[in-house]
Amino acid sequence: MAESRFGAWGRNPAADAPQKPEGKAARSDRIVRVIHRPGAVQTEIRVGHVGVPRLIPDFHAVSVMSAILGGLFNSRLNRKLREEKGYTYGAGAGFDLRRGPGPFAVRAAVNTEVTVPAVVDMLFELDGMRAGPPTAAELDAARDYLVGVFPLRFETPPAVVGAIAGLFIHGLPMDELDQYRPAIEAVTAADVQSVAERYIKPDELAIVLVGDADAILPALEGAAIGPIVVDREELPAPEASANA
Repeated sequence: MAESRFGAWGRNPAADAPQKPEGKAARSDRIVRVIHRPGAVQTEIRVGHVGVPRLIPDFHAVSVMSAILGGLFNSRLNRKLREEKGYTYGAGAGFDLRRGPGPFAVRAAVNTEVTVPAVVDMLFELDGMRAGPPTAAELDAARDYLVGVFPLRFETPPAVVGAIAGLFIHGLPMDELDQYRPAIEAVTAADVQSVAERYIKPDELAIVLVGDADAILPALEGAAIGPIVVDREELPAPEASANA
């Protein structure tokens, strides 16, 4: 149908040739940036760096690793920050896989007074993901979840179209969807540790905290997790009343 209507259209020779998307970090070292919100009772936390594109050979291992780290309800981050510490209603992490490198991010919202302990726990879990393989229970839970929810991605016609479009967008083979479940099931604990070591980069993290800087700075400085930059929005001076 598209060919019958648009097939005669020619490419404009003056148009730029297609460019491969690139993702490059503004800096390669760790930084902590605090966006000051006076009186905020909670802090929004984002910890991350430039990630990887979708078209990588170890995509399935990355999917399993992300689920173990922060994609499941019983992921390492959610267990630590929600179940064990009670810092948040939920914490998660993962890679946004695009045609070019998308972001890797850990995210949570916590009460102001536990901002720094929550960040320290996040960094601990990132280091732990790289330090050793997951347990058999973690690996089974992640693989079972990803395999189990896979059919739900095709419940509606738009979802089917979106999945097929993704093959073209990312330059994937037409049997990619057929191979997804066996590829997930084949991921090993060693594969998970390998991609964690390769793609999680603790020394390049940008740690962004949106909250009350005055309340969290003393503990943040004491934690010594990286150089700190505080952004304070200059508020306009109140106008004099008409009766003054």
